Amino acid sequence: MSRQWAGLLLVSLFIGLAVAPVGRAVAQTAATEETGAPQAAPSETATPATSTPESAAPEIPSSDTVPPAEDQNPAVAWNRTADRAEQILAKAAASNGILEQLRSELADQRAQAFAVAEAGSITAQSLKAQLDALGPAPKEGETEPAFLAEKRATLEKALSAAREPVVAARQAYSRADVLIAAIDSLIRQRFADRLFQRDPSPLNPAHWLKAASELGAFAEKVREEIKIDTSPFALGLAAALTLAGLAILALQRRIFRRFETLSRTHGLTLHAQAYGALAVTLRFFVPAVAAFLIVFAFRTLQPASFSARFIIAITVLWPILIVTFYWLGHVIFAPSAPQRRVLEIDDRQAARAVRLCVALGFVLVAEGFVEAAGKGYVFSPETQAVATAVVVLAGSIFLWRLATILIGSGQNGSAENGEEEEDTGLDFPRYIGRFIEVAAVAAVLAVAVGYVEFARQALVPSILSLGVFGFAITAHRVVMIVLAPVLSRSPQLGAVLQSFLPLTTGLTLMLAMAPLLALIWGARPSDISEVWTLLSQGVEIGNTRISVGVLFVLLIVFAVGLFITQWLQRVIRSSVLPKTRLDTGGKNAIVTGTGYIGVVLSALIAFSVAGLDLSSLAFVAGALSVGIGFGLQAIVSNFVSGIILLVERPIKVGDWIEVGGHSGIVRKIAVRATRVETFDRHEVIVPNSDIVTGAVTNMTLSSKTGRVIVPVGVAYGSDLEKTRQILMKAAEDNPMVMAYPAPYVLFMGLGDSSLDFELRGYLYDVNNILIARSDLLFTIYAALNEAEIEIPFPQRDLHLRGAEDVVKAIAALAKEDGKEKS
Repeated sequence: MSRQWAGLLLVSLFIGLAVAPVGRAVAQTAATEETGAPQAAPSETATPATSTPESAAPEIPSSDTVPPAEDQNPAVAWNRTADRAEQILAKAAASNGILEQLRSELADQRAQAFAVAEAGSITAQSLKAQLDALGPAPKEGETEPAFLAEKRATLEKALSAAREPVVAARQAYSRADVLIAAIDSLIRQRFADRLFQRDPSPLNPAHWLKAASELGAFAEKVREEIKIDTSPFALGLAAALTLAGLAILALQRRIFRRFETLSRTHGLTLHAQAYGALAVTLRFFVPAVAAFLIVFAFRTLQPASFSARFIIAITVLWPILIVTFYWLGHVIFAPSAPQRRVLEIDDRQAARAVRLCVALGFVLVAEGFVEAAGKGYVFSPETQAVATAVVVLAGSIFLWRLATILIGSGQNGSAENGEEEEDTGLDFPRYIGRFIEVAAVAAVLAVAVGYVEFARQALVPSILSLGVFGFAITAHRVVMIVLAPVLSRSPQLGAVLQSFLPLTTGLTLMLAMAPLLALIWGARPSDISEVWTLLSQGVEIGNTRISVGVLFVLLIVFAVGLFITQWLQRVIRSSVLPKTRLDTGGKNAIVTGTGYIGVVLSALIAFSVAGLDLSSLAFVAGALSVGIGFGLQAIVSNFVSGIILLVERPIKVGDWIEVGGHSGIVRKIAVRATRVETFDRHEVIVPNSDIVTGAVTNMTLSSKTGRVIVPVGVAYGSDLEKTRQILMKAAEDNPMVMAYPAPYVLFMGLGDSSLDFELRGYLYDVNNILIARSDLLFTIYAALNEAEIEIPFPQRDLHLRGAEDVVKAIAALAKEDGKEKS
């Protein structure tokens, strides 16, 4: 995808995000005040719905009967609201609108009670601290000074008064919390009952005849209302606006092709990016302007009746949805710009996907019309089932065909390369395609057997979710495009950011999408606010309340502490330690110890700044430590052993050690284990506890000097003294062998085939032992050859038992063979 101007694309993105969930919300707008109102009995023909008051639902008392909050105790008002809520819940006859209003009042009351409890709790804690400062109260029969007794009595009285509103607030908080949970449970139960309520099946042909009759009467009624309420001037204005909108729609394709051609011809230049961004933006605004002109043409008709006004008001929805899905289709699939295409599909599939996106927009509009018409007119359940079945069937077909494209999007690229695509676990389009396939099948099956509401909930949220995912993908690409020039200016910083920036952006978008997707799939705004309340207020553990804000402060302070610790380690390593006489191991121990101290201090400061009382968590921590201590004892043992290694320093980085059958150089002493690099360049991870408790051979602990042994064998009869001189001279001439202690030669024994000697000497650096031994052998071999001293190889005399019998047998076989030939 070519780089595009972020500003223009973000404008389109935010407009789309603002209207994406409108399809479901507008259809529910008419039910805000009368959600639970019973409908009149369905008739054979569509008739305007009559207003039916909710006589069964208890009304919320007027605010005129309640005294102002300033003139009464807050606890009294809280109890009054809670009592009223309990009465309404006991009857279970209130509409959802009344329940939502009551829940809002209880939520406000709960927030006020929480604030009072928190503020009063601080005052009570302050008084309790002052009282504790006086010391324990005298026991029975004991006395204390009069001024202390008077001060203690005053503080106890003040503490009792301070705790009274806190207790009342906590009681009100708990009571409101229980009532809110009961209201939510009742609303969810009603939603579940409606979701699984079985309506007439549209498979019955008689239901189609009845639906045709009612829908025909409905259309005639709407036509009459619009015709009666329209003036000639309004008709002329509507015709002019409609023609203007159609003209814009006819010319838009030529405009888009012009800018897309300019974008392709300019390659990757700034002008190409500008033309590409302008083309993408115009694909949203040009159809939107045309659609709104057509909508306003109908709005000029000014129908007077409620039903016609409502239907025409709903028509505002169709340009928003259709244009949004049209724009999303072109941004994601880009049929005329393969370089901007998100999925690996060909041009034909991309054009088909765009058409399917537009078709899904029309499905949402049709579903909105069906539901809106049911609010203005009373249809029979058979008619509602038939109308919904048509919409669900069309939407499911479009969803299935789009899912086929999404599922096959990842197979085209691998097929062209002739390789089997590796499953990375991040093939979101394919997973989304599988999901909407299931949703499409479930919607068709549900509406076929009469579960109309279930079919709607399977179809409409699936379509809207596709739109939300489309906006998320677009937003992710916009962020990457905007930051690409910034990252390219600093290659080092860019390489670091590019490793985690896409993942961070994706996680942020997922968190932003979560509430929107929850609303689309049936959650109420109060559910979202309830989750936010839980996160913001947190949970209380002991005397400490842990919330998202507290955790955020804790993480930020701890991260700053880690940053300062790492900076201090770099300063010590590069500026301070080079000026000291410490060896490499000592320097590494200081740097590592600084890191440990910095981490501990960062954690303590973070807990203190976040306001967490560690003493209140001591009991919980103690209980947890008993449970997990057995599982973590090996890790704790290794951690303590690592600290011992840093303090005692039996080994250090750069030492040559042998441990557990492995020999190599210590490369790093970490918290849990020590990393040893063998001479074969293999990395061996040795637990620290094995080093502390086991036997370790450290060849370079106190110094780098070490002994080298070179065995040499000469033939029997060789000059022993000359051999000794040759070996000594080889050692004395080698620069890696120390002059003191002086090297020496030992006559080790009379071997089977040779006279065995050993040359022993000490090296300045034992790390060079292999090189030194090799050089000595080269020198010794050349000197022995020059002195004509033989280096024997093993010799053996072979004696065969019964050899004479074998010779006789061979001779006999030879005679027999000669006779046969003659």
